[in-house]
Amino acid sequence: MLDTYRSFFRLIDIIWIIISHRVEPITERFFPLRLICWIVGFLPSVYRRRKGKIWEVRAREALERLGPTFIKFGQALSTRMESLPEGVGREMKKLQDAVPPFPFEEVKRIVEKDLEGPLEQFYQEFQEVPVASASIAQVHRAITLEGREVAVKVQRPKVQMIVERDIRLLFSLATFIETYIPDFARFRARKVVEEFASTIRTEMNFQVEASRAQSFRKNFQNDPELHVPAVFWTRTTQRVLTLEWIDGVPIDELSRMTDSDLDVERISRNIITVFFKQVFRDGYFHADQHPGNIMVRGDGTVSILDFGIVGRVTMQTRLWLAEILRGFLMRDYRKVAQIHIDAGWVPIKTNLDEFEDACRQIGEPIFGQPLKEISIAKLLSQLFKVTERFNMEVQPQLLLLQKTLFTLEGVGREINPNLNMWLLSEPLIRDWMGKHLGVMGQLKKIGGGVEDLARAAEILPDFIHMGMDRMVQDKFHVRLHPTSLDGVEERMNAGFRRQSATISGSALFLGGTILAASGISPWLYGPVLLYGFSSILQGKRSRRKERNN
Repeated sequence: MLDTYRSFFRLIDIIWIIISHRVEPITERFFPLRLICWIVGFLPSVYRRRKGKIWEVRAREALERLGPTFIKFGQALSTRMESLPEGVGREMKKLQDAVPPFPFEEVKRIVEKDLEGPLEQFYQEFQEVPVASASIAQVHRAITLEGREVAVKVQRPKVQMIVERDIRLLFSLATFIETYIPDFARFRARKVVEEFASTIRTEMNFQVEASRAQSFRKNFQNDPELHVPAVFWTRTTQRVLTLEWIDGVPIDELSRMTDSDLDVERISRNIITVFFKQVFRDGYFHADQHPGNIMVRGDGTVSILDFGIVGRVTMQTRLWLAEILRGFLMRDYRKVAQIHIDAGWVPIKTNLDEFEDACRQIGEPIFGQPLKEISIAKLLSQLFKVTERFNMEVQPQLLLLQKTLFTLEGVGREINPNLNMWLLSEPLIRDWMGKHLGVMGQLKKIGGGVEDLARAAEILPDFIHMGMDRMVQDKFHVRLHPTSLDGVEERMNAGFRRQSATISGSALFLGGTILAASGISPWLYGPVLLYGFSSILQGKRSRRKERNN
């Protein structure tokens, strides 16, 4: 009952903030809200809040007033730039979740409760004033008993309860929008809220963030371009995260440092190289690389922080993405169009010629610019907008990738205006494709196939034994409709014969393959392979004959 009351008053608070900021796509569609907006507009505080601001700016400020859940939701929306009106997407990217810190007494209480001991048992020094304070947590500098400098991230009290309450309300608002604002139906509001809810729940579990940091550290342990902070697991829980302290400056400050000895050209190249290694080599990338999360240490090494949001790209998607980028580079727009169809990103019935022309309209203007001004992120952004016309399915991992790349391009060019994205990325993509699409890549695929075949051979005897045992014990149960009993016995007998031929043929064929791999004489494994193969064919011919009848 208490939760119901809280949700009700929170809903009233949300409606008031939307009205006082006059978020027009919602307020202008319903006469009661429009009337209330007009009335409250005479209040001095509301008038000042609205004066001289377009509705997109007012919407962003409304989200900031609504608190951590809505701020995070707006930031999540900024990754869907292809489906948002341009002005809304631009404002969502400006959302700031810096909020006043909560008292140190609460920090101490949470840390001691989660670590199950007094603060002094884990840290010899713990600064009371946080170095950063955001909507979900705040960060304190500390020194462990072993003398290691660390950053301790502590979750805000009751934030999980607040977020869960707001998620329920977001689902209600999304349902309302889909039902009563048809123009917004294509944004699939409920789907967006579902993805957001999953993301923010994961982000509030600091053990998940710690495991992600550990994965990045392992992936880049032999790469000099990037340093990932170490995790202190004995001082990490769901609400407390302890990481190695990184001494350095945020990367966007380099452009304002006139007396620095740091090589900004090398640093800008490194952040792009690191990103492409994350995407293509590892298929696992940091998806929140804004300037505050990229630090430059005294020796010029780049370090990334805050692993709350990550993206994953499957090997097949990486291959398709590399082929698309190479297709644009070679101006082979038909290949770009064909890959989209082969990948299933656009319907197979898509007119290839029309799609090729659409890709050409993207590529030619971009490649008409000076090479150093060509933006890969802009290319992907325009590609997503075009493919939306051809009913492309939303690919969340690609949207995250495009958003992250867009941010990194901006950061890199801010500190190094001469940064050439294509010159950096093209050899990285080409070398990676050579490893996976060249001779060695094909040999790896064959090796993987042999491993799969060997694993199948290991479990096949148990599978056959289980099937035969079920037959003997009469545990096959067949349910038939009363009107379809004619000829059932004959079809069942034929089916059992076909199944028996296929299973025994597969077993013989796999057995022959294993014998062949062991290096014995072909005179021994040849007949086994041949008989197994013929049994499989017999089963297929039997099935084809039955279908024709």
